[in-house]
Amino acid sequence: MRISARLSVSFTVVALLLTFLLFSGFITNFLSFRSLSLSTLAVDTLILFMLGHFILVVIWGYYNGASVKRDYFIFACIWLFLLVTSILKLALVDSNPLSEKLLGIRNNLIYCSFLLYIPLVFKKEEHSRSLINLLLWLGILLCLFAIFQFTFSAELPLSMLALRGEGVFTFFNKSLVRPTALLGNTIIFSSFTIILFSFFLIRYLHTRGKLYLIWMAIAAAANFLTYTRAALVGLALAGGTILFLHYGKLSLQFIIKLFLVVLLAFAAVVFVGYFYKDSFLVQRVTGTEASTVSSTNQHFEEINNSIEFLQKHPLAGAGIGTQGPGGNIERKIITDGYWFQLFLENGFVLGIFFLAFYFLSFLYALLNLYSTKDLFLKELCVSFIAFSVYFYLANFINSAFVGRVNFILYWVIFSLLLAQNFTVKDRNHALPRH
Repeated sequence: MRISARLSVSFTVVALLLTFLLFSGFITNFLSFRSLSLSTLAVDTLILFMLGHFILVVIWGYYNGASVKRDYFIFACIWLFLLVTSILKLALVDSNPLSEKLLGIRNNLIYCSFLLYIPLVFKKEEHSRSLINLLLWLGILLCLFAIFQFTFSAELPLSMLALRGEGVFTFFNKSLVRPTALLGNTIIFSSFTIILFSFFLIRYLHTRGKLYLIWMAIAAAANFLTYTRAALVGLALAGGTILFLHYGKLSLQFIIKLFLVVLLAFAAVVFVGYFYKDSFLVQRVTGTEASTVSSTNQHFEEINNSIEFLQKHPLAGAGIGTQGPGGNIERKIITDGYWFQLFLENGFVLGIFFLAFYFLSFLYALLNLYSTKDLFLKELCVSFIAFSVYFYLANFINSAFVGRVNFILYWVIFSLLLAQNFTVKDRNHALPRH
């Protein structure tokens, strides 16, 4: 995993942003002032710089008669439509505080504006490859730090175990400390490990490099040590999706093999669950552990409250920014379950447009996977599809997807997918025809 791209403004900005983003917890705990988070300031400042550079590139391209790819134009128009309609809604309909509205726009749309920037300015494959490699190297460091947190939690100060102003994540009547690598809470970090695991697995399948098995084991271990139910299942779900996409063929023989593998896996899970039913991990996964039962009951209560509120306010919802990370916790209707938060903030109509935006990106990756022979583009497509499957299902029960780290990474990776697709098409068009 080499990082060999020549420095450019665009690559430097995005690489710096990823670095600040992934190490934001360390910046918050050790470099920030008490009333100011330097990590948030750094990330948001770089995004504003990125958007400013984007505007200059667009103006330069306009006056020089540059053309844009059709796919890029479609996604840019969708993003702009969502931005305009969101601004109109918060200006004319929503009555929540202005600060929540602005944070809602930032969290929902500004943080996914990479799809405007990266496909427009990343013209070389080496930039995209180096950015992914940077993400994976930094991710491995964070996973190793998480394992360090878990192993030496009794000796480490609070500033090395949890973000400033927060306590450690543990369980009722348990001394076990769940690692976060200072990325946020356990579900955000464990979901981040699924992104890493997806890339390592598909790279191993493409190259058979044994080093990727070690990286996969580190990411899986960090995931396991968080004892997060959804992410433990998500790791298997993402891995299964990648194996299916890599080996899957629409034949009777493959369907029989798939059925047998699923049957054996199910039997193994039942066997382990039965004979180790009193173990903490099994109780955690099955939802019978004390703190897990309480969390599950609270979650279902919040879902019922969300459905009742949407029945009374189907078009307006509760207001943009009210349910997300920037919302007032005392006024939130639901704290976990991004799909419910999405419709609560935007109402049914605008919520459907956002939902379509996400599924269109998924469909785009799926179509490109089966239409390209470029291995790097396939790697991006398969990985994106795999952790999208996890996030889209997990969005019913948690909000890891909308955590700043995962949400930004999600759109950075999709933007790199777009950029690589354009690079491959330009390269194919440049080849001599015989």
